Amino acid sequence: MVAKIPIPEKRMAELEKYRESKFPAMELKRFLCVWLRAEQGMPATEIARAVDLHEVSVRIIQRDFIARGKAAFRSGDRGGRRRQLMTFAEEAEFLKDFIEAASDASLMVVNEVKAALEKKLGREVHKTTVYRILKRHDWRKIMPRSKHPEQDKEAVDAFKKGAMRKQSEKPGQKQKRERCH
Repeated sequence: MVAKIPIPEKRMAELEKYRESKFPAMELKRFLCVWLRAEQGMPATEIARAVDLHEVSVRIIQRDFIARGKAAFRSGDRGGRRRQLMTFAEEAEFLKDFIEAASDASLMVVNEVKAALEKKLGREVHKTTVYRILKRHDWRKIMPRSKHPEQDKEAVDAFKKGAMRKQSEKPGQKQKRERCH
């Protein structure tokens, strides 16, 4: 069994005062993790079952309360791009030159963007990183279409048949012979 760290009297008074306020859902769960231990003497396993959190999470919240006080109940540090290479504004500034170059309907090659990004950052990045940056700034991969939307299918078939006939009638072309063994 894990040894319990005692909750100091100062923190107990703070806990009692905080109990009378209103909480958002996750704040309430965090508060209950500490309060159920302090007032009811419940072990972390029972608290975890009661507040629908993992036992380890309950212990972390309790330890965090002992260290930081009621600030441990507020959960404002979740989410976000923690491993970003550049902020969104820096990415937009970086892409500005490429936007100007592509404004005359020329092609933008991802390898060029990748090389410029690596030069700016001073390290190698994967090609998918460049694609994610472009997607974040509403760029999309545009491919040429395989056929014209208004093309006449019969005219295409007639052209193919005529081209096939002309190929087989070329002078000086050797005929394929079947081999017999």
